[in-house]
Amino acid sequence: MDQSATFARHFSRLVWLLLNESGSVDEQKMSLRALVQASKLGPVSMSSDNLELRANDTIVPGALTGVSDVAARMTAHSVRSVAIAAGTKAPDLLGFARILAADAVSNDGGAQVSQKLAALGAGSLTLTTIPAVPGRPSTAVAVEPPPAPAKLASEPTSGAKQLTDGAAKLLQQITARDVSTMSADTLLQALDAAGKNEEANTKVLDDLITLAEHSARIGKPKVVADILAGVLARDAKLADGDVKSAFVMALRRLSKPALLRAVAGMIIKYPEQKQSVYEILKRTGEDGAEACIEQVGQARTTDERQMLLEVLVELPDAVPALIRMLGDSRWFVVRNAADLLGEMVATKAEAALVQLLRHTDDRVRRSATNALLKLGTPGAVKGVYDAVNDSSPEVRMQAAAAISTRKDGKTSATLIRAIESEGDGDVQLAMIAALGKVATSEAVQKLVRLAEPEGRLFRKKEATLRVAAVQALAEARTPAAVNALKELTSDKDKDVRETATRALAQAT
Repeated sequence: MDQSATFARHFSRLVWLLLNESGSVDEQKMSLRALVQASKLGPVSMSSDNLELRANDTIVPGALTGVSDVAARMTAHSVRSVAIAAGTKAPDLLGFARILAADAVSNDGGAQVSQKLAALGAGSLTLTTIPAVPGRPSTAVAVEPPPAPAKLASEPTSGAKQLTDGAAKLLQQITARDVSTMSADTLLQALDAAGKNEEANTKVLDDLITLAEHSARIGKPKVVADILAGVLARDAKLADGDVKSAFVMALRRLSKPALLRAVAGMIIKYPEQKQSVYEILKRTGEDGAEACIEQVGQARTTDERQMLLEVLVELPDAVPALIRMLGDSRWFVVRNAADLLGEMVATKAEAALVQLLRHTDDRVRRSATNALLKLGTPGAVKGVYDAVNDSSPEVRMQAAAAISTRKDGKTSATLIRAIESEGDGDVQLAMIAALGKVATSEAVQKLVRLAEPEGRLFRKKEATLRVAAVQALAEARTPAAVNALKELTSDKDKDVRETATRALAQAT
């Protein structure tokens, strides 16, 4: 089987990434690894003819990523063709891709490319250039025909297993067709037919990846899921070896965010397939977990969010992925991760969330405070109590509301101390409201004192604070609180008197 088209596709994608996504280092590494693997299978001659890219004299479909770019840039650099020896190393392949991606000197007879290749020491690449024609645009010249494609069954590469005639015929039929028009089942059957032939497996896996990418782009997530499920199931049965390596590499490429997002989105669109989606996301580790996390953030309704959370909490790699997101430079990513860790009651995240209480953004600290309270571990609760003294008024309010769910002496003592030293009026009101929810005897006593008409505390906002204390007493509803409200119904202050009357009616 001729692997040249596979090689050309990987090379074209690498050049495209260098041109359009220079910062996507991981994507570039994956493409380069796949390119090196394809190079092991035999020599390749790539040529540009009328802006068409040929690999071993076979036209590579221009719709594939980067193919048109490579053809155009070869012509711009005055390169008619390049012969690449089998087993060419990664530095040489990457170097040539970078040379093509760089600015070209038109009509130089390929001098610039030749000089750069010589400096690189890439002896495994041989160029045929387009001679410079002074005063006229460069034109293509005749070149030697590329080497004939390797035969599929009679000339297997080193270490590859012989294919049966039936398998060879099936794979040849697939090679002659446009991958985008094929079904996942057909290609998976071809993968089974490939047996232990490394070259055949590499070719079919590459086609499956191409089909998955195409399906994701046109909104067919079920095809993406079928491909991932099929490749994962077959990979699980393989022992270590060359074929296993091809599967591992393919799964890395299939674990790209765009493909896994398409799969994770099926939890909402196709709930009946939730279990199969879960299995895919589980097998793809943190990449799968991150895809599900992203979908949670984009959920439009509470029901959708709940459906996604049901899957997320079961993914073993969800918590590690979220903890890693806590170190993101974007505050909203960190906040969302903290919120999810709280909803998942991820006790393993306690230390990371406590550390987050020192984050520079108070919105992040608020989310960390809430998340820690939901964890309920001793260390987490201590962190929430400490947040009552945070530098941000909003965080102090959040912490006060959070600890109010714990109806114990420590909570009331913490709030009482905080109220006495608090300088922000809105925070004072929030802490008074929190005391009403705690409703311990100490909390009620403090509220009674705050509601008393003759107190000197908080003189500037006495009426506002007294009303807040009356409302908190109504929330407490203890016998002592009710007795205090009865007395306050005859208070001289109209607002206090009317609030106490309404509160007493609600509390009894």
